Amino acid sequence: MKTDTASTPPGLSPAVRLYAEQVKLLYANLPLGVAAGLLNALILAFVQRSVISPAVLAVWLGAIVVLSASRFAQAQAYRRAAPAPHEVGRWGFWYTVGAGLSGAIWGSAGVLLFPADLAHQTFVIFVLAGMTAGGVVVFSAHIWTAYVFFMPTLLPLTVRLFVEGHDTHLAMGAMSMLFFLLMVVTARRMYETTLTSLKLRFENTDLVAYLEKEKEATENLNRELVKEINARARIDEGLRESEGRVRAVVDNVLDGIITVNEDGTLESMNPAAERLFGYARDEAIGRHFKMLMPEAEREEYNDYLGAHLNVGDGKMIGFGLEVTGQRSDGTIFPMELGVSRMQIGRRQLFIGMVRDITQRKEVEHMKNQFIAAVSHELRTPLTSMQGSLSLLAEGVGGDLPERGQSLLTIARNNVERLVRLVNDILDVNDIQSGRIRLHLRPVDLTALVERAVDANRAQAAERGVRLALRNGPGAARVQADGERLLRVLQHLLSNAVKFSPARGAVEIEVRRVDAAIRVSVTDRGPGIPEEFRERIFQAFSKAPSDNAPSQDGAGLGLGLARAVVELHGGRIGYTSEPGAGTHFFFELPQWQDKPVPVSAGR
Repeated sequence: MKTDTASTPPGLSPAVRLYAEQVKLLYANLPLGVAAGLLNALILAFVQRSVISPAVLAVWLGAIVVLSASRFAQAQAYRRAAPAPHEVGRWGFWYTVGAGLSGAIWGSAGVLLFPADLAHQTFVIFVLAGMTAGGVVVFSAHIWTAYVFFMPTLLPLTVRLFVEGHDTHLAMGAMSMLFFLLMVVTARRMYETTLTSLKLRFENTDLVAYLEKEKEATENLNRELVKEINARARIDEGLRESEGRVRAVVDNVLDGIITVNEDGTLESMNPAAERLFGYARDEAIGRHFKMLMPEAEREEYNDYLGAHLNVGDGKMIGFGLEVTGQRSDGTIFPMELGVSRMQIGRRQLFIGMVRDITQRKEVEHMKNQFIAAVSHELRTPLTSMQGSLSLLAEGVGGDLPERGQSLLTIARNNVERLVRLVNDILDVNDIQSGRIRLHLRPVDLTALVERAVDANRAQAAERGVRLALRNGPGAARVQADGERLLRVLQHLLSNAVKFSPARGAVEIEVRRVDAAIRVSVTDRGPGIPEEFRERIFQAFSKAPSDNAPSQDGAGLGLGLARAVVELHGGRIGYTSEPGAGTHFFFELPQWQDKPVPVSAGR
């Protein structure tokens, strides 16, 4: 892997660049260091095989092999990942962890592989001293990594030597401490030298890059001057060719393109626009663009362009706007319009891109009709099935055996689930088409919450979740459609129960917030994944988890909840922490003697 410090993003701080290079040096030395350490471990085990228990040697050597393999794999992963400078933090952390583990295993040799024989003891001391000295070179790029390796490598041996108590061991222990301090000082000096070298390299790289850029800019300027002098005669030809290419593109795109000046006069129209509106280019150019709109809507466009004359150059005035167009024969059709502004010298032009969306509208209409028809066709037999199953549960058909009661319960639950799904689909269709209507009246929100909690206790008990309703402010009256708010509450409670762990609790609270009533539902589940939060209120969006399988529910509840709350003039939101749960809430204006008007439909 090669990290080019000269290509570092401009906003990157010098400290981040420096640390990235330190980590790069550490990983560059890692394979060689791992190989050397593994070889030393094999030599030490071979020499000590006659004085140390084979089992102890095997365990110690196995730990060395496993750690060496993992660190080598870590080095390969770093090379493959080729992280950017601002992404190396975790790589440096895990490198330091590996160095600490390596030091701990080597340090254990000073205790586990320390025999009674002085010659073998001396060999252990020699190997550990060699590993420490080698670590000065390997880890000098980052001083704290060196410390993390040195301390567990030498300190156990030093303690062991002092514990032995003999003069020879005490002397060797003192020498070990001096050697440790010497290695620390040496590593520190090498570290400072490395830092100085890296900083000088950065400065040199930046200076070279700057000089190269200036040189390139100067050379480019000279070349441009030469080109301008030598190519002056060919400018007109190049402009004609460029204009021809642009014209070919504009003439062959499928979308209509028109240009309009500040006065709203059409200045150009491509063939696609001619076909779309049914006008020949000569018929339309020079006339006001309102001729392309129905007469009943033309007054709305009188000051449309004038209202945007202060918009900055190149900014989009409107994109994806759905408006109505009119063809030359008077035919009205829906179209999608995108308008941007362009500055040419001192003139301002508006470029409009138009697309006939008649087929798309027809498809949407057919989809809405299909959904409505299918949903209504499903509702009738489901209602009949629900009633029949209720009668069976009440014993109209006679007593059922225990197995039959169990199957009947399953059937009722699934039918109720289908009924809720059909109702949700109908509500989504009504909201999208603007047909939804609210039956507003004063509602006690506290009582409504208690009703929703009671309705969801069975589901909560089935999943081993406890519903905890905090004492609210007493009567909390709002102007609302009680049944639709009840379904909002049931969606929030159902989600909280599904995502709660077994033996967990869901807290429900009703309280006043300024001039509004807030209802909150809090669970202790896994929280909402970061990548899912932008689409949490979209239809058919579901966040799978261990507690709530992805197939449980259609993903319509939260979208419907937001639509209903906003139709009531309220707002809905949430807070969530991964692993700590989710807190959903919605607020509605508090009922007053003169209730605040809210939209009862769209």
